[in-house]
Amino acid sequence: MIPAVSLAFILAHFLRSAPALIAPDLRTELDLTPGQLASLPAAIFLGAALMQLPVGVLLDRFGPRFSMFSFMLFAALGTFVFASANNVFMLRVGLFLIGCGAAPVFMGVIVLLSRWFSRDRLATATAVSVAVGGIGMLLSASPFALAVDGYGWRTSLKVVGVITFLAAISLLLFVRDRPPDQQKKIKSESLLEVIYGLKYVLLDKRIYLFAAVTSTTFGTLITVRNLWIGPYLNDVFSLNIVERGNIIFLVSVAWIVGALVYGPLDRMFDTRRGVVTGGLLVFAGATALLAINGSSSTFIVTALLITFAVTAAMAGPLFAHVRSLFPDEYSGRVFTAINLCTWSGVFLMQILTGSIIDMFAVDEIGRSPSSAYRVMFAVLAIGLVIVLLIYRKVEDVTPSSDTNTENQLKPIDEIKQ
Repeated sequence: MIPAVSLAFILAHFLRSAPALIAPDLRTELDLTPGQLASLPAAIFLGAALMQLPVGVLLDRFGPRFSMFSFMLFAALGTFVFASANNVFMLRVGLFLIGCGAAPVFMGVIVLLSRWFSRDRLATATAVSVAVGGIGMLLSASPFALAVDGYGWRTSLKVVGVITFLAAISLLLFVRDRPPDQQKKIKSESLLEVIYGLKYVLLDKRIYLFAAVTSTTFGTLITVRNLWIGPYLNDVFSLNIVERGNIIFLVSVAWIVGALVYGPLDRMFDTRRGVVTGGLLVFAGATALLAINGSSSTFIVTALLITFAVTAAMAGPLFAHVRSLFPDEYSGRVFTAINLCTWSGVFLMQILTGSIIDMFAVDEIGRSPSSAYRVMFAVLAIGLVIVLLIYRKVEDVTPSSDTNTENQLKPIDEIKQ
């Protein structure tokens, strides 16, 4: 089961990250403006956002195995559409399908972890899974750059499409939704009960406090790593595709290391909110350093981007905090309700940053000035500080006390009475 889920998670990360590397090539080949370029990865996250609530219902009703299998088929189709596109519209269609297809993967993994691991170990398990998924980010850097340099981005992505189809089949064949000893203990809700329970998930204000954090933190990371890092290194530092790929590879390694470091911190300090709060502070600081950096040194910008990535990887304690406040039967709906806001935020953030970059005149070969990117980083840093203040309103649940259910939603049968 682990290899099948790992491959799907790796591919989901790869498909979301790959456009950043080839963005300058797409801009040149298809004569795209910065706004059109920003709309491409935004299409991924629009597709992901639109699918989140349906995915939540499917995860809780039919389980991660079937949900991830069926959606990954659309990701494979989208990869072929994108690789064959000759205009910006078809590029958007392909990426939209990829976004829809990858929509249940991260939340499906989180639901599986919440069923196979105890609550106090969930942050560490989540961190390890995020690190494994981060291999997809590594593959979308130097290895993908070498493949594109040797065979072109279209051929390379068609090969990825075939692998994605095979990954979908492996999910169906090898994944199991629950440990064998839990299969007979769980009362299955009907589809109508699952939909009915979604109403009560969406009425819990804590969902939106968490969503503000995830949409801004993940939005900042993904907007930089999956969209602007390639153009930034190309426009400001004049790096070619392999040089860009090498730096993106190092940034991706840093993010994986950060995820592994964050994982056990909640048990080490016996606080989840404290770990995430500290992470938000240093992440905002790292983003601010990118905003004020005026150096033309490749070494300095690489160090700053590595610091940015290391401090961003707080998904483990953050989702463990979410999981501690809600019962198992609602996990799919809770996670995807938050993810709906997350991917919507990522979509809007990419459109916003594209508009910021568009405000600055490009040079004769289409490169944006360094001031455009510095303003963008400043806006992102301010957003992180704001959500830090919002997140402090959520009550903490320490790992040592995570058996208390008084803060959780009531089971569906009690709600209906």
